[in-house]
Amino acid sequence: MPEPVVCATQETGTDGSNQVNKSICFLEVFLSMYALRCKEFAIEMNPRALQAAVAMQDAVDIAKRDLSDSDTTTRGVTYKLNGVPFGVSGSQALFPAFACMPLVKLDLNDCYLGDAGTRTLAEVMSTSSRCGTMIRDIHLSGVGIVDASSLTCVMTAAHQLELLDVSRNRIGTQPHGLAVLCASMHHHKSLREVNLGDNLISGSCVVTIRAIAEWVVCAGHDDVLHRIDLRFNTLGILREFGGVVIPSRTNLTHFIYGAHPLVDALFLNNTLEYFELYGNALSADVIDVLEAKLAVNRRTKKTIQKSHTQLTCNKG
Repeated sequence: MPEPVVCATQETGTDGSNQVNKSICFLEVFLSMYALRCKEFAIEMNPRALQAAVAMQDAVDIAKRDLSDSDTTTRGVTYKLNGVPFGVSGSQALFPAFACMPLVKLDLNDCYLGDAGTRTLAEVMSTSSRCGTMIRDIHLSGVGIVDASSLTCVMTAAHQLELLDVSRNRIGTQPHGLAVLCASMHHHKSLREVNLGDNLISGSCVVTIRAIAEWVVCAGHDDVLHRIDLRFNTLGILREFGGVVIPSRTNLTHFIYGAHPLVDALFLNNTLEYFELYGNALSADVIDVLEAKLAVNRRTKKTIQKSHTQLTCNKG
């Protein structure tokens, strides 16, 4: 389905010339698109979804009144809707309206989407040229994601994405979906922060641990990803031979640097600044090693930045 064309209205200036009114009414376009889809699925428009759209337009109007404000289509808009459960039809009705918006931030925390709703959202965002080139932050915490593989098309299409929050879901229960998501983030050119906290991610799953470790190593090749949040999972439990569960504090000689594969991965990454693993049943020794390496990374980057600044000043 082609994207609706969002047009600015024309104003007549004091000199008689036409000027572009930067207060583009995204609300009208959103409402017409949403109403059309609701009619197609024979459902009512969600009042809270409408309120969120009004708030989005209000923010645009406020920004327009700032004399220093640049073109709104360049700045983009934010859509925030929290705590609303969507069925499949509700997702299919609402999300296509995002395609015509120059979204820079989408916050749907605690809106139950499930895997079906997440796939619908991912398809819309990955096929929208506006979303693909403008979206910076995506917040999908507590939306009921189990299979994370549907998010890979968003990672591929959203070239400017800087933050992905998919915490408080159940992504860890589908290891292969998590592995596909991790692979899609290996060399993302703008992704700075990822939150996978509280996702039932277990260290006893070889597929999961390998996927995360490979992602951490690959991310170290580019100085882009600065923070990974994996708090409140169970990465401290490792499954060894015979199906016996062994805590990470047990001495295991087949790791290169420490008693956990994520320690090995971090030692091969010199750019990650924050690797949050609180609440994972990891031993204090493992945490100390990780924190020491992260401190080295932060100190090294600070030194490099300082040297670069001095070099730039000297050239000037």
